[in-house]
Amino acid sequence: MAYNCYVAICKSLHYTVIMSRRICDALVAASYAGGFLHSFGQFLLAVFLPYCGPSEIDHYFYDEYPFLNLACTDTRRIGFLVFANSGLMGLVTFVVLLMSYAVILYAIRFYSVENHHKALLACSSHITVVVLVFVPLLFIYIRPATTLSEDKVFALFYTIIALMLNRLIYTLRNMEMKNVIKKLWCQIIGHKGSRLKDIPDFQHRAS
Repeated sequence: MAYNCYVAICKSLHYTVIMSRRICDALVAASYAGGFLHSFGQFLLAVFLPYCGPSEIDHYFYDEYPFLNLACTDTRRIGFLVFANSGLMGLVTFVVLLMSYAVILYAIRFYSVENHHKALLACSSHITVVVLVFVPLLFIYIRPATTLSEDKVFALFYTIIALMLNRLIYTLRNMEMKNVIKKLWCQIIGHKGSRLKDIPDFQHRAS
């Protein structure tokens, strides 16, 4: 999505040539392959550990750090591998995304005010989703292999809340949706104003 945004803004005249169907298919395949390799690596780290204690974790889904607490062996090395696999990979991805948007912002500095506003509008929704996903994820994985009570709340953001807000955030880019929200907001404000005018004390103060 970051690459698509960069091409659409900085290489707009060549967009249809650069973002061909073959390139789109390759990007999607690379995303699925990267996700599978990452998950399979996490699976291999945990499946061969010896377990002799409780069979429940203090989490609402399977996560590596809570799962390591069940192992009856020293998991410090495994915890470091999880940190390298999830934490550093997430950090590098987040930094690369921020750098890509820095390049975009630098490229549009000479655009007209209207085009500058459109470019910022196109980037803002993606940046919002990126922050909602990566900031909680980095809080969990950029640290030693420990489990905190706050982890479930932060994991809720990058697994559920970010996905729920994803469509809403991108919908707000639609001009028709913006007009509907403005009309609804004006109606709410107007309705509250009319109710205040019906209060005698408010009428007395206004006079």
